[in-house]
Amino acid sequence: MRRRWILWVLIIAFVWLVITRFTEIQKLLDVLAQGQWEWVLAAVVLQALFFVVYAALYQAAFHTVEVESRVGELIPVLLSSWFLTVVAPSGGASTAALFADDAARRGQSSVRAAAGTVLVLLADFSSFVVILAIGLLYLFGQHSLQLYHILGSVVLFCFIAALSTLLLLGVWQPDRLRHFLHWVQRNANTLAQQLHRPAWLPADWADRIADEAIDASLAMVTYPQRLMRTLAVALLAHLVNIASLYALFRAFQEPIQFGPLVAGFAVGELFLVVSPTPMGIGVMEGAMVLVYNSLGIATEKAAVVTLAFRGLSLWFPLFIGFFLLRRVKSFGAEEYSRAEVSSVRAVALLTALMGLVNMVSAFTPSGVERLLLVAQFSPLGVTYAGHLLVALAGFALLLLAWGLWHRKRLAWLLTLVTLDVSIVCHLLKGLDYEEAIAAGALAAWLFFLYPHFHAKMQPPAFKQGIVTLAVAILYTLAYGTLGYFYLDMDFSVDLGLDTALWQTLVTLGSFGGVAGLSPNTSFAEYFVSSVRLVGVITLLYALFVMVRPLFVTPPATASERRRAAQTVQLYGRTPLAQLALLDDKSYFFDLGGMMIPYVVRGRIALALGDPIGPSENVAETVRAFRAWCLSNRWQPAFYQARPFFLEHYHVAALYALPIAQEALVDLTSFDLEADTHNILRLPVTRLINLGYRFEVVRPPLPRHIIQELAVVSDEWLITVQSSEKSFSLGWFDEKYVRTTPVAIVRASEGFVIAFANLLPSCDRTEIGVDMVRHRRDVPGGLLEYLFVHMVQWAKEEGYRHFNMGSVALDREQGETEEQEMEMRWAQHYLREHIAQMYRYKGSRSFKEKFHPHWSPLYLVYPPEVSLALVTMAVIRADSGANLVRGYVRGLPRPVHFKPREA
Repeated sequence: MRRRWILWVLIIAFVWLVITRFTEIQKLLDVLAQGQWEWVLAAVVLQALFFVVYAALYQAAFHTVEVESRVGELIPVLLSSWFLTVVAPSGGASTAALFADDAARRGQSSVRAAAGTVLVLLADFSSFVVILAIGLLYLFGQHSLQLYHILGSVVLFCFIAALSTLLLLGVWQPDRLRHFLHWVQRNANTLAQQLHRPAWLPADWADRIADEAIDASLAMVTYPQRLMRTLAVALLAHLVNIASLYALFRAFQEPIQFGPLVAGFAVGELFLVVSPTPMGIGVMEGAMVLVYNSLGIATEKAAVVTLAFRGLSLWFPLFIGFFLLRRVKSFGAEEYSRAEVSSVRAVALLTALMGLVNMVSAFTPSGVERLLLVAQFSPLGVTYAGHLLVALAGFALLLLAWGLWHRKRLAWLLTLVTLDVSIVCHLLKGLDYEEAIAAGALAAWLFFLYPHFHAKMQPPAFKQGIVTLAVAILYTLAYGTLGYFYLDMDFSVDLGLDTALWQTLVTLGSFGGVAGLSPNTSFAEYFVSSVRLVGVITLLYALFVMVRPLFVTPPATASERRRAAQTVQLYGRTPLAQLALLDDKSYFFDLGGMMIPYVVRGRIALALGDPIGPSENVAETVRAFRAWCLSNRWQPAFYQARPFFLEHYHVAALYALPIAQEALVDLTSFDLEADTHNILRLPVTRLINLGYRFEVVRPPLPRHIIQELAVVSDEWLITVQSSEKSFSLGWFDEKYVRTTPVAIVRASEGFVIAFANLLPSCDRTEIGVDMVRHRRDVPGGLLEYLFVHMVQWAKEEGYRHFNMGSVALDREQGETEEQEMEMRWAQHYLREHIAQMYRYKGSRSFKEKFHPHWSPLYLVYPPEVSLALVTMAVIRADSGANLVRGYVRGLPRPVHFKPREA
């Protein structure tokens, strides 16, 4: 909440800055408009490159003090710090705090990051000394060197000395640094006690900060090559800035040599550093103009170039920095993060707007010149067909916008297709390239937002049909009303909106004629027919959506789901049994109380795990299920069957093929302090010291927790560029997640950085993990931290085994030379599939750190069925809603083998 208030204060400050400096901004725009646009554009590009290089400078400095970062992540922070420096001047403290806080939220040391920001200033100033020396020497040679130039240089050298001392204090005087920090801690907590507040600084604060600062100082002196790289990047940034200034001189047709160019830049940058005003506003500009004027450049030209340069180097990044504030983790990026809610919703709204544009364009005649040009390539009927298809595409886009708003992947695909159709039809109906360009730009943006659309489509519902019917009626009435109102001259009458609406109703209610109106043009005749066609087609589609639920059989009835929930509650002895209750499952019940959850893919009824229920009649249940499948012209198969039931499957004359192994940790013997778990203790201890916290939230989960987890889940799906899966994995459904215990890792600032939902068995002997999701930027060792705490929590809760999930069989474990080619083929594709599906829960080497017991899992199938069909059924069942990419590339070709004799 406090950060939100800070954000609002910054927004108000930005508005105030724009108001107070509006005249200056307007003057800047006027000045830029006077320059040659090619060189102005070059200057803009070079300024953008400058900030990329400057972000690389931060990355190099952070690497020097052993803070991991990426240039792309640092650009929003850099530009936001630029904005903060102007609206909230603090002598660089706000910049250091922003970068340190951002690093902490990425799991890095905030103290080292603060040292890195100081190193950036030191590298910036030190490399600038080279340019300053060249500039002052040139001014001295031209007899233009002034006393204030020398005084400013002395102040700069004092800054460099102070920054060097601050950075190397941890090497030169570590004890004094530690004593000073203890003094700060003691006095701060004493003041808190006097104010009757809890201690502001924890007991280990001084030692922890001192250790981090000393380590950062040692890193700089230990790796001088990193320091040299940082200085080189800083010098490159200054050279790019000089190139941008040169481009502006060319833009305003002022020839300039290297010496005067560098001299003016050096003095300007000098007073940007030493000036008491934020970013040298008002001081830097005057100093540059005076230098250029003393070197023979007209005052007016010097002022114009300086103003343009300051505009691009100050106002340009300042405005961008303001709009990037929400991308910075310190100001709410944990709420929106890289899930880019705003982008998704913007593209959804623009899709709806494009639908309305299509509607208006459909009843607008094209220009005569364009029609004559189109007529050379296509007949008039094609032109009218283009108008009609554009109108129908507008209706489709309005419906699809809702699906885009809710991140539906199928809606993403259909919208792309509809926009492509719109582009073609806009060109066919009269070379309306304006609408075609708009549709193309929207399609391009939507295409690049592909990772953001990962939600599954909901099953057909009658409510959806009612909404579609309402949209169809409103769209048809709007199309007809606005069309008659716009085309009234084509009917030789003056129609108002009310009479145009009435005329639309009359047109829809009649099969011929237009109730007294006489079309004067062929387009008017077409329009009357198009109103009826649009009305009929949209109405038929709405009726189809309304009746579709009657013809789509749901996987299970409500009573079957209640019975399944009772069976799992009594007999669900494995974590996999909990997934039987997800909405994609159907159920087979026998007379003995046994239940088999399954899905149908092609001709395969694929059961998840083993039958659930009393274990006395498993073989009979399997036989009954097989007979029932044959009566429906299906073949049964059991995916991820456990060894305990293999005997029953053999009795039922089914084959078993080993496909995977699951890692079971024996909680009775698990001890993190044991020597065998050293590899786990180190990352766990490191994250604890960084302030990370673990908690388990028991069901039912409160609404605010669900919302926090949803943000992390969306960001994870975008990061891995995947959609939700199904069948043997759960997906992020609010109803499902609310009913399971959820393990949460929170960063030191309190926001959720990772979570995993847990699946307990009914007898509390075993507990497993389903979804494991985290943010994009996480510290190393996060999975170890999460799984260690989950294992310890499960042990404290009295469970005997923790199921860490499945891994694919190694090649040498899964295949033998004696196996038939079909078996080897199936094992190969299943191995690849399982490795792809479960890689997010950790690899085999990761799970080995916990020293688990490896238990085999099997694919059970009847001898007469083709393993190729069963394998494809497994892949299709697991692939969820990913219709575009996902597993399409991984699907095996439907190879046909001879059926195996029983």
